[in-house]
Amino acid sequence: MRDEDLLRQIRDEQWIAELLVRFDFDLRRAAHGPVEAVRLADGGALEMIAGDASGGAFLLAGPPADNRPVVYAGSEGEGGLIAADLRTALALVVGLPSLHDATSMPHGDGAALREWLAFADDEIREDWPDLDDDRARLREALGLPEAAGLLAGLHAAAADERYLPVSDLGDVYEPLTA
Repeated sequence: MRDEDLLRQIRDEQWIAELLVRFDFDLRRAAHGPVEAVRLADGGALEMIAGDASGGAFLLAGPPADNRPVVYAGSEGEGGLIAADLRTALALVVGLPSLHDATSMPHGDGAALREWLAFADDEIREDWPDLDDDRARLREALGLPEAAGLLAGLHAAAADERYLPVSDLGDVYEPLTA
């Protein structure tokens, strides 16, 4: 499925858009654009498609295409590539406690990171007992893969400096990874 078709499905099925807000992916925030205008270092365009509660922006990179890389630009000057396409980015957003948690420590063999993410999920479940059911509903509706198998790819993507957002003043964002 093309990114545009996936976005259309989210917009058309209100329950999906509303549930994604709980996962901190809010399409309505795109109307106001990112906290500051950003571009790629090579001058490539970034199109905001959603935002999070902290003022961060999810952006499609490059010229229009069926599937485009997804870049995150945080409100505190951190950012980078999170996925090669929107479906993978949504799998991460839905399947992880947060992108910040998932990139807060090196991936290594993944064991310590998975343990940390399980701990963070347990804390979230205290206030959101339906977390796992809601994740499953979104995975089924949007055809999303499990996020656990995407952690190494997230860390590799976030290390790709070609996708670090650059402000209009020329300030390069800090990478997402520790």
